[in-house]
Amino acid sequence: MSSGSAGTSAPTTETPAGQPVIQRQKRGRGPMIAVIAVVIVVILVVVVGWQAGWFKSSSSSSSGTCVPPSGQTLNGAGSTLVAPLMIAWSLAYSDSTVNYASVGSGAGISDITGKTVDFGASDAPLNPAQRADIPSPGVVTFPESAGAAVPIYNLPGISTTLKFTGQILAEIYLGTMTNWNNSVLQGVNPGVTLPNAAIVVVHRSDGSGTTFVWSSFLSLENATWASTLGHATTINWPVGVGAKGNSGVTTTVKSTADAIGYVDINYALTNGVAFGAVQNPTGNYIVANVTNIESAIKDANPTFPSATGDWYNVSVLNAPGAHDYPLATFTYLFVYKDPGVAYGSSYSQAKAQALVDFLSWIVSATGQSYSAPLYYIPLTSAAVTFDQATIASITYNGATLSACAPS
Repeated sequence: MSSGSAGTSAPTTETPAGQPVIQRQKRGRGPMIAVIAVVIVVILVVVVGWQAGWFKSSSSSSSGTCVPPSGQTLNGAGSTLVAPLMIAWSLAYSDSTVNYASVGSGAGISDITGKTVDFGASDAPLNPAQRADIPSPGVVTFPESAGAAVPIYNLPGISTTLKFTGQILAEIYLGTMTNWNNSVLQGVNPGVTLPNAAIVVVHRSDGSGTTFVWSSFLSLENATWASTLGHATTINWPVGVGAKGNSGVTTTVKSTADAIGYVDINYALTNGVAFGAVQNPTGNYIVANVTNIESAIKDANPTFPSATGDWYNVSVLNAPGAHDYPLATFTYLFVYKDPGVAYGSSYSQAKAQALVDFLSWIVSATGQSYSAPLYYIPLTSAAVTFDQATIASITYNGATLSACAPS
């Protein structure tokens, strides 16, 4: 895989064409920064959505004679990676009230397992133990969108986009590469004078699908990481300080000189924090953008299990294309395949119908149109077809639920 040296041919660096210029900001102040970051994300969603006309329609999902149930409230929880997109969907959808708690993928899995939400969201599929914990009648899994994890950093005075290999990132997070001017890191960044400063490692403190993606990539790139830490939503970190959520990692890195962290690309771009180019399997250093993440998803061409099957080894990391960004990921939804059976008599058929209608809308062309403006990747046609079949398989006490056709 990748190594700390540049190799026999000069790798190229791709820049995020069409993306805003990244401006590094000075040290922030206090724990209020994390709250401010979340508010900024919400404001961004509203501004982008208003410009795109997302919130100007009085009807979001119904057409023809199909009349969706009114007055229903749906609650979801989980992934912070997908939270900005979930906020956009929640604001735009008018047939039901949709609430989403951005609490991390681990909490999203716990909440759907505990049946305290209507849907759970995670960037990590259920592992075998988690699948075994899901009460009868079990859940269906399907991808709702796609994104990517990026290495963010705060190096005052450095304006050049830094390059990283997977091996370098693994050594930083293992604690075996401790200084920014390490000769290997300096070697892949010729012409950049890296500071003689200790690297401040920032990682997630909560159960995180972004951690799952990050640790899965490091496992592919570094044998020591693979054999000692592996990949999971929670890691027994050897070094570093923890922060909650993508927003917490973003604000901690922004407010800490010489820090490095990992977040979804949306959080890096909307918060103006620098993120690096990562070497892909062809040797090219790729700066993540919507185009090269989308190409990675297509080039990886994963085979989907059944909706109720084992998704744990589904991966779009290290796609083979020369221009593919190597840390792409799906983000998933978990929904009980029969809410009437799962939740009991307190769960009405109207609510189950409302859930199916909402899910059908988000995977439709209308729902997926919200992705790219927020730096998410619309689902491939194959994924949409799979999702539609999965949603059509959801029943209520054994009876079929037919979604209203999305507009």
